[in-house]
Amino acid sequence: MFKMSAVAKGCALAALACSPVTYATEKTETAQPNIIVIMADDLGQWATSFRNKDIIETPNLDYLAENGVRFENGMTPAPVSSAARASFHTGKMPSQHGVYDFLAEDPKFDANWLDGEKLLSERMKDEGYRTALIGKWHATTDSKDPIRGFDRWLSYDALAAGWKNQYLHSGTVLFSDDGENLEYTGIQAQFLTDETLKFVDQDSEQPFFVSLNYVEPHFPFEGLPERLVTKYRDVAHKVVAFGGNSVLENMNDYTLVPDNHEETLAQYLAAVTLLDDQLGKLIDGLEGRGILDNTVIAFVSDHGLLMGQYGLYGKVNASFPYNYYEETVRIPFVVSGPEHLVRPKQVRGEFVDLIDLHATILDMAAGDKGYDTSYGPGKTLTPMLKGERVRDWREYQFAERGNSRMITNGHWKLIRYYPKDESGKQPEDHWYDLSNPMGEKFLSEPPREELRVRMINDMDTFFEQYSTDEYNGLKMWEQAYPNFTTENIIEHERWN
Repeated sequence: MFKMSAVAKGCALAALACSPVTYATEKTETAQPNIIVIMADDLGQWATSFRNKDIIETPNLDYLAENGVRFENGMTPAPVSSAARASFHTGKMPSQHGVYDFLAEDPKFDANWLDGEKLLSERMKDEGYRTALIGKWHATTDSKDPIRGFDRWLSYDALAAGWKNQYLHSGTVLFSDDGENLEYTGIQAQFLTDETLKFVDQDSEQPFFVSLNYVEPHFPFEGLPERLVTKYRDVAHKVVAFGGNSVLENMNDYTLVPDNHEETLAQYLAAVTLLDDQLGKLIDGLEGRGILDNTVIAFVSDHGLLMGQYGLYGKVNASFPYNYYEETVRIPFVVSGPEHLVRPKQVRGEFVDLIDLHATILDMAAGDKGYDTSYGPGKTLTPMLKGERVRDWREYQFAERGNSRMITNGHWKLIRYYPKDESGKQPEDHWYDLSNPMGEKFLSEPPREELRVRMINDMDTFFEQYSTDEYNGLKMWEQAYPNFTTENIIEHERWN
């Protein structure tokens, strides 16, 4: 048997002991950071410890916020999954890229979605990054075949397994492993975390960009680890009690609060804590590898979700007409990273959204030379992350879903529903005074005329700039399925 000499053994041990320190000291403030974006699915800002501190357990998200920046007014530009994710990956509004609705993985939904768009993954490769998509894609109709710009692709084969399979929190899930079928049995979220760390471990001199997309806490509200569900069964009603109403109708019986609300909500909240577990595992994994200090981690969601608020379950289409409730559009939004990029212990109040995150990632990747993201409305958050005072930030947050649009300044919110052009009817305006103690249960009288006119004009100006003739949401009746579906036809006829 080969034996190592005492001298050689000492040198080897010294090298091992010093290697993490050597790695850390080689990193400079001009080095490109590694970047991981964790996107939850249907996680409302209300369902975190930031809003329910004494009940909902998200200690690792708290830790990330304490060591980074929490944006209190994190929002989605499009409160439905496919549209929000398409906006993040393109850096554009739906009226620019054309995805408004849920894109099921079915041939009848195919319409060459995002063809001609340059994706964030492609832009990051241009900047010298190796890239990975882990988990949910859903910005187009097919997750089986790897999407352009990603070196590593681990998503799903929903066409083979059925749409519900990819959302299973436990059990057997059929994945697409770089285009090849792979079955995994266990807790899905844990598998995605492990696969992310495997990608991180690949031998490469390039920095990495990972789009890590868990399906938690999306439906089905079952199959979560019992150790987590049991934490919430007796307290879920304190987060959202059974009962509630608003002036908006429910879209159908499936969007009403179920009789087993407390158990359903307990499962949802257990999924939130499962997500938090994975965040902790990921942070520990990066720290143990000596690369946490040069890694930016962003934790966001595609949009929020109603879990009993206003007597509804669901998102933008839980109600008739479509809702833009705060619980639907507000998302957790936390960014942590190297201290030369992210000043810790910050809480910022500016409106920020997923398109801003797109711009920020590219700005960080490009470094001092900057990155031109004027193709969309996003603005880099880098000055805020560094703790700078930013005076020229936007006053409003916008969102859209087909022929409905939202503008809010944090006090007043306008939802405008546009009719078909040839109908000759005027838009229907729903105003909400967010300072009202009743919240958004009732419509409000519009604000004073000066403010009302200015907000309408500012919304029109925004969408004139960030829309195209082909994809403008006001022309959704001319667009591909499912942007204009039977449901949309019924909705249009009911209020026109």
